[in-house]
Formats: sequence, C-alpha cells, structure tokens
Amino acid sequence: MVEKLNQQLHTHGMISDIVLRSDHSLLEESEGQEVLITFSEAEDEKQPTATIHLFTLAEEDSCEIEVEIDYPYSLQDEEIQQLWTQAKSLIAECSLTEKRRFVEPGKQIGANVVLDYHFVVEMPRTEAEELAFTETIAKFSADLGILVKLGTE
Repeated sequence: MVEKLNQQLHTHGMISDIVLRSDHSLLEESEGQEVLITFSEAEDEKQPTATIHLFTLAEEDSCEIEVEIDYPYSLQDEEIQQLWTQAKSLIAECSLTEKRRFVEPGKQIGANVVLDYHFVVEMPRTEAEELAFTETIAKFSADLGILVKLGTE
C-alpha cells in the first residue's frame, strides 16, 4: 500500500516523512500497526500539510485510510466557507474543524483549520481488482494534491 501511494503521491506533491508505529496493548493480547505519511505540495512550513494514516485490517484483508489536512494559517470566515465548499465538491464525506487559541478573552494568538476524511480499500486479489485498486489510489492522490493547495491561491 505504501509503495502504491508513494508512486502516485509523488506526481502531486512531496512526501516528507513515512513513520511506522506499532502498538502492543497491555490489557489485551493484540498488536496494531499504523503507517503515517506526511504529504504537502512543497517543503514549506506555511503550506497545508496532509497526514495520511494507514491501518491494516487483517481480518478483512483491507486497509483504512484516514487523512488530516492542516491549514496552518489564519483564514477569515468567508475563506473557511470557500475552502469547505471546494473540499466538499471533491470529498463529500469530509469534515472541517476550526481551532482558535486564546490567551485571554478577546485576545486570539492562533488559529488553524483541519480538514479530515477516511475510507476503506479492499486489498486486490485478482487482476480486475488490482486495476480498480490502482484507479482508487490514483484518484485519492489527485484529490489530495488539490486539497493541499486549497487556500493558498
């Protein structure tokens, strides 16, 4: 999965980090793994950055993909609405969260907007499923390439 994403994402921006996390529960006899991929249009702190979380669902032979895109600059209410409208036109199931930080009433010190969504892909077993899987990953990569550019024009 990481290899397929790597191939597709490089045509729409850059991957700056790939991390494998492994968690072992102390209460249950289970272990989970997660891959985190950091993706953006360019290596710039002022650019939106996407964090892609990949969770393998072994018993279902599938992978859950969660995406969080952080827009690290202050946007006006109308710009947030425009960002939301544009994002919804690409990914109907996405949600948007606005975070504002205050040090005292009326004194804001920071704000950012986070767009997130998730979906599950079945791991391919046949050649036809492989083609559909490749198309899904290509569309996801193209959409993500557009989403990390929103709000920067």
